[in-house]
Amino acid sequence: MAIDSKVDLDLLDWRLLQALQRDARASYAELGRLVGLSPPAVTERVRRLEEAGVIQGYRAIIDPAKVGLGITAVVRVRCSGEICGRLGSLIAHIPEVIDCRRVTGEDSGVLTVVAASIPHLQEVIDQLVTFGSTTTLVVTATSFRDRPIERTMVERG
Repeated sequence: MAIDSKVDLDLLDWRLLQALQRDARASYAELGRLVGLSPPAVTERVRRLEEAGVIQGYRAIIDPAKVGLGITAVVRVRCSGEICGRLGSLIAHIPEVIDCRRVTGEDSGVLTVVAASIPHLQEVIDQLVTFGSTTTLVVTATSFRDRPIERTMVERG
């Protein structure tokens, strides 16, 4: 398994990343005030972080329940053969699968699925079982999600 090469980040890069993870809509002037740089210097650093692939994009985080998708489930998929290597592309057409990760161990993939109801979740599972056996865990509470990546995590590693 190839590991992406690590990008060297200084303290100002980390401060910018933390600020952007808290509020990706902050202006370069506002970011500059937070980290002690001019807006052009912030612009250049952010551009460099984007080009290096450290910042992969910006998006609005939607609460699925607020738009009618009140059920979240983690679905473990166990498949065999060439299906495992193509699992992501095989299920890409199922919009309710909002996260797909290939994993090691007994399972081949771990998916996050959102649905409006139990019958809706069952429809999605019926599509997934065509690729292998599944185990579905309905989420009853989420303590946190999308935790920001912090410099201290890298330092401890």
